[in-house]
Amino acid sequence: MAIPRSVTANLIERYIFNFRLRPEQFIQHMPVPWLRPQVFNGWSVASFCILRLKNVIISPLPGAFGFQTISCAYRCGVHDDSLSMPQPSVYITDRNTDLPLIARLAPWLFSDTIPMVRFNLSESGDTAHFRINYLDRQRLFYADARPARDWNSQVFPRLSDFAEFIHGGVSSYTPSIYGESLAMVDLVKEEPAYEPMDAHIDFSWLDGAWSDAELEFDSAVRAHGGRYKWTYRGLKSVL
Repeated sequence: MAIPRSVTANLIERYIFNFRLRPEQFIQHMPVPWLRPQVFNGWSVASFCILRLKNVIISPLPGAFGFQTISCAYRCGVHDDSLSMPQPSVYITDRNTDLPLIARLAPWLFSDTIPMVRFNLSESGDTAHFRINYLDRQRLFYADARPARDWNSQVFPRLSDFAEFIHGGVSSYTPSIYGESLAMVDLVKEEPAYEPMDAHIDFSWLDGAWSDAELEFDSAVRAHGGRYKWTYRGLKSVL
């Protein structure tokens, strides 16, 4: 039985960049057979998420309040077939943060490593620029985004379809510090309205890591406001 522990925060804003790939390419990168790709109009989805957070509170540690941080992760939409009734879930390749405290406590909080990265976020006019590097200056994700008039996606016909997809991803799995297990974390969130964005991707680490998957950029959104809560649910064997 895992000791309950959680992190709560208020969302300043969230950017999500969606990449489409075929399910047969997607499934080759899942660590266990019981994580099966979700499929929408013949496509599966891997997304890069950037979260700007404030009022970060780590429970049950006393006095940990008022932190502000930026985090990011690649999230992949899956079905969890290990349950008696399969349900939507998320596979996360890795979480990243700019806050040293989160990076140091991650093995205890979530049985996971959460590496430090450097964020360079700027704006010019209505365009947001994202330059995210690992500490050794290797690139993680570079993109530009600006508000779009219309929603345009080959995966999700309507923006509401995308919102439903995100809302359904409560449970998540990520590689843990224990090589034969995945760490389970639930994310409960107040879903804000999503705004479509036009985006240009200059670099995405997953293109190299999943070079055989032929990832194609599909769509981007921005959201702001709402309360987020991550709760550790324990470990699950990959054997």
